[in-house]
Amino acid sequence: MTEAELKSACTKAFTGFDRNDRADLARAMSDDVVFEFSDSLPYGGTYHGKQEFQAFWTHLSKEYEYFNYDARAVLISGEYIVVPVVARAKTKAGFSMENEHCFLFRIQDGQIVYGRIYADTARGRDVLEGREPRRYPKLLVN
Repeated sequence: MTEAELKSACTKAFTGFDRNDRADLARAMSDDVVFEFSDSLPYGGTYHGKQEFQAFWTHLSKEYEYFNYDARAVLISGEYIVVPVVARAKTKAGFSMENEHCFLFRIQDGQIVYGRIYADTARGRDVLEGREPRRYPKLLVN
């Protein structure tokens, strides 16, 4: 894929919350893509290949009623794509969260060969454990 096609695929996958469409993103991935997410959540870990990448989203949907994104930007520099997003989710137990995530993808020969999500997993764990996300006040500096 060209840089413009990769940018379009990421934009479609991560923009508009309920309009997220990951089909083009999946097509942009190499057959042996590696995708990582912190294993501090039940659907975390390292996924190898497109089939396991799709399994990640299947695992996610088992935990949440919905989990959608809205991209703040899709930035491409050299062999990397960076997509900071706002995530909105509601667990099947009824707990909601809004969170900042950042997707990082590495491109090789017009395909995505690596991906990782950087996220506040503590907030995700809170809602999965059936409680409102904990927030702490900032430290006061004297």
